[in-house]
Amino acid sequence: MLLAFRVPFFVEDTLTAPGLNYLLIGEKLADGERLYSEVWDNIGPLAAVVYGIIDFLFGRSQLAYQLISWFLVFFQVFIFNRLLLTHKAYNENTYLPGLIYALLMSFFWDFFTLTPLLMSMTFVLLALYNIFSHIEFRAKRDEMILNIGLYLGLAYLFYLPTFILGLGTLVIFLFFTGTVTRRYLMVIYGFILPFILAFLYFLLTGRSQEFIYNFVQPLFFGHRNWYVSYGAILLIFSVPLFLLVMSLIKMGSSGRFNNYQARLNQAMFVWLFFSLIVIFLGEINAPNTYIIMVPALSFYFTHYFLLMRRKWLAELVFLAFFVSLIMVNYGGVYDFFHVVKPSNFEDYRIPKDSYQQYANKKILVLGEDMHAYRHARAATPFLDWDISKSVFQNPGYYDNLSVILQGFENDPPEVIIDEKEVLPAIQEKIVSLRLNYKLVSPGVYQRVNN
Repeated sequence: MLLAFRVPFFVEDTLTAPGLNYLLIGEKLADGERLYSEVWDNIGPLAAVVYGIIDFLFGRSQLAYQLISWFLVFFQVFIFNRLLLTHKAYNENTYLPGLIYALLMSFFWDFFTLTPLLMSMTFVLLALYNIFSHIEFRAKRDEMILNIGLYLGLAYLFYLPTFILGLGTLVIFLFFTGTVTRRYLMVIYGFILPFILAFLYFLLTGRSQEFIYNFVQPLFFGHRNWYVSYGAILLIFSVPLFLLVMSLIKMGSSGRFNNYQARLNQAMFVWLFFSLIVIFLGEINAPNTYIIMVPALSFYFTHYFLLMRRKWLAELVFLAFFVSLIMVNYGGVYDFFHVVKPSNFEDYRIPKDSYQQYANKKILVLGEDMHAYRHARAATPFLDWDISKSVFQNPGYYDNLSVILQGFENDPPEVIIDEKEVLPAIQEKIVSLRLNYKLVSPGVYQRVNN
């Protein structure tokens, strides 16, 4: 069913600006360029490796990303349903949590591509599996405690904001388990170990400063791209949010939980709270960043449907939920539902015919707009403007000029699109750029010395 629902979107072009950025990163890495030193972006190192492998195997293929995303969601559905069945989270064995998880992971059309957060979610679920085991059995095996930290550590190497779930795990241990101090230290050790190993790798390859500058620093000092407003998010997810409120009310008035299930419910509420923090820490505000809430929502929705005494009413509410999913998805893409109007998707979704004049050319965009890369290749390391702008906006420093010159010499663009009007000041300082690039139209520079 999940595949059948997604098939129409496989043939419909739904490429987004962040999605194009992932394609460009994979393309550059597959060409042999090195992450963070020759590709400036704040993407997680493990996610970048995956994109590089995909581009090596399939080229710049949005379909490959969509199909791999489907397989990954299918695997996550299996993990999530097994998690709740194994730990007896409900009074009856049911596959409803997996079904709801699959539907929620298909709730909006930009969920269907392979994002760093989606890859990170696999390890988040594996960590959650062990957290539930710890709540139930008090973790008789130390390796299970260590695995919780390792899984969360791998998760944030795909998508850094998920690091906050490590703090959420400690809060759950503190309030809902009798964890001893030694096991807190084991979780923390497992949590920081992947970062230490990643740092050592970049240190040994001479890129430790670039690793911190590109990957870590933007989390605290980076710019947040508002592709979709909070008002639009509330509109898009109005039905799931309504169901969440109803689920919490229904569970609060029900006395059908044993002590263990009550602790699971409370622990999942803590997890939901820290999932919201993950969203606010992210570099973009877009619908697919909200998939971090899917495990908690699926957990509570299942309780809601199982606690409803009138089964016909439960089926009716479930049908309304499913219909809302279809309307939001197909209406959002094919423009027959009002959710399109306030969402300002023209900056987020990239039309297939964008900037055809730069097809197959190597270009550099000095700004946030990714549309020009739709059919072009990215030149120079300066892919992420938020990371690169401090270099281009401060040409008075020799180190900045040296970095810019080296970037242009190693990978010269054929066209420069100067949205921020920073190139003239750079050309005054670097003679070769002044001679090699001429202004051909407002904000557009052409290479004249090939």
